[in-house]
Amino acid sequence: MSTAVRVASACLAALLAALSAAVLGGAPPAAAAAVRAGAVTGTGSWSVQPAGTTGRPAFVMDSAPGSVVKDAVRVSNLSGAPLSFQVYGSDAYNTPRDGALAYRQAGEAQTGLGSWLTLGTNALVIPPGRAADIPFTLHVPADATPGSHVGGIVALNNAVEQAGEASGVDVGIQRAIAVRIQLTVEGPVTPGLAVRSVRVGHHPSGTPFAGARATLTYTVVNTGNAALRPTVSPRVDGLFGLRHGVIADRTLPLLLPGQSAEISADWPDAPGLDYLTASVRVTAPGLPATSAQSGRVVLSWPTLGAVAALLAVLAVALGWLRRKRSGRTGAVS
Repeated sequence: MSTAVRVASACLAALLAALSAAVLGGAPPAAAAAVRAGAVTGTGSWSVQPAGTTGRPAFVMDSAPGSVVKDAVRVSNLSGAPLSFQVYGSDAYNTPRDGALAYRQAGEAQTGLGSWLTLGTNALVIPPGRAADIPFTLHVPADATPGSHVGGIVALNNAVEQAGEASGVDVGIQRAIAVRIQLTVEGPVTPGLAVRSVRVGHHPSGTPFAGARATLTYTVVNTGNAALRPTVSPRVDGLFGLRHGVIADRTLPLLLPGQSAEISADWPDAPGLDYLTASVRVTAPGLPATSAQSGRVVLSWPTLGAVAALLAVLAVALGWLRRKRSGRTGAVS
């Protein structure tokens, strides 16, 4: 998880930065994975999940525009000491890189589902070994658009954990966990996916005739109004299909309507010289597959230099043989 710098003269600013790392306002994909539904912190000292005994990993709801939904979230203190929390509603989004599901931090404007939530409390202290159920109300606007609306309830541990020292400055982190709320508003649901910006980056070896490393990059876009978990199947072929890049299929995190994810995959044994065709096929349950492709010539200058040198040597040798043969012919005549 990302870290935030805490300096004594700017404690509040550092705490907000730490919250950004914990709840992912612009944090990297690794941090996004750390704030997930029904998760337990890395220390195993506390957890957040839907209240009740049904074992729900997330809140999944269907509702009409203008309706009110009530439920409760449970925050559990699994440690041996009291823990203090801030709890708030948050909009979910996909991080641009890798599409990890993330949540807005408390200081950011909540314009979607996060703004529809009213919690019974936004601050609490939980004794050791105890849990607290916080009721909440979800007010669905009368003009809410049909389809998926995703957000969460975030619990932020107020404690700042010391993470060491960097360049003479104390470094601390705050940890947060979100439980996902996935609401489907009644009305026409039109799921859709697209693949865009398929491209191949080529990094040849410095050794002639050696293999190269290639990177396939593409963007998957949710063009509909339903949250989806796309599965992508990348493929890279050489000229006449002589080479095939083996890149494993992967299932992306929940991709929200209107959101996109840029994905990169490495091909470590790519050819040094070829014409490569990259294609990406994306599917999701209930949707026809869609795909996109692009092609490019890849060159290895060390290999081209070696080939040019060999051709030059061959040309010199052929010229020498012609002159020698011509000299023999003249002597015979």
